[in-house]
Amino acid sequence: MFKIRTVSGSSFTQTVILPYGRRTRRPWPFRNRCTLINWAPKTLDTTIRFLQSVSYAFVMASTIAGSVSCLGQSYPSKPIRIVVTVAPGSGLDARAREIAQGLPEYLGQPVVVENKPGGGGIIAAGAVAKSAPDGYTFLLGGVSVVSYYPVLYKKLPYSADDFVPVSLLATGPTTVYANPSVPATSLKELITYAKAHPGELTFASPGEGTFQHLAGEMFRSRAGVSMLHVPYKDYSQLVTDLQGGRISVLFDSTGALMAHVQAGRLKAFAVTGAHRIAGFPNVPTFAEAGLPAHDAAISYGLLAPQGTPQAIVETVSFACAKERLSRFGFTPRGTTPAEFKQFIGEERARWSAVIKETGVQLDF
Repeated sequence: MFKIRTVSGSSFTQTVILPYGRRTRRPWPFRNRCTLINWAPKTLDTTIRFLQSVSYAFVMASTIAGSVSCLGQSYPSKPIRIVVTVAPGSGLDARAREIAQGLPEYLGQPVVVENKPGGGGIIAAGAVAKSAPDGYTFLLGGVSVVSYYPVLYKKLPYSADDFVPVSLLATGPTTVYANPSVPATSLKELITYAKAHPGELTFASPGEGTFQHLAGEMFRSRAGVSMLHVPYKDYSQLVTDLQGGRISVLFDSTGALMAHVQAGRLKAFAVTGAHRIAGFPNVPTFAEAGLPAHDAAISYGLLAPQGTPQAIVETVSFACAKERLSRFGFTPRGTTPAEFKQFIGEERARWSAVIKETGVQLDF
């Protein structure tokens, strides 16, 4: 079980949960470690918030302990498989492997990454939807596969209801990248040039219906420009063509091609979000650049087949190594399953409006 210990200093009080009891052969999420609950200044006006934090600690401790108890401490008893929606070598693949490296520390079993690219994540989603809901198969990819794909596509090999949300792993801003040969030095100049030369500029994506595609459609609509969409099956080829000038523009996460911009192989015109980011201190936000309506943000999450025991879902959600994602320019989230479910609903509403606005409708 658990005990609460309070450690006092000159101007703070630190409360932690400490586990104790019989040790098990398999590593357990809290064994040999403590979990920080709150740093509470010793003032009266923070007492209520401090007590709320301690109460939350008891709830979390009870949830995790209850989950393990319900499963008879038998989960997991074999390696866990995470199916990723993209090919090896992409930014999302790197993030998935970061998570896979961290999870065994908490779950006590290896985590294997299996890449299933194609269809903008639809192929991977379809495969996981048909997997046994036993807690040994998960889907890691863009939240789009369950948020707006059911609206964007007339027919899919799965339903959003075929999945149970586990954890919203990360959200992050996106950037408009361009080949250095594009005759513009700012977002305003890019829009001006695109309006003066309708259909001349191209924007790429790793497939129809992907986030990059919808972000480009949002830009076309809200900037009032005409650009040709060029979908790719191979992301590495997309990057090669963007650097080579065969493609003009790409809308993608800020971390995806940051190194190429810093090396001068590409240029970046603007980033989404309320603030500039550390990796691109000289790149303005879309609002600063004059197009605040473009607010495309990217998000990644972990999903399980519908029917996966709630105890397993809670355990894996809590174990997600969310802190590792910050190095890729993303904001780690690590939400609860309930919070992730709410986020999916919000994203579906937001992108459904974009789909209606642009008139995009796809077949798979």
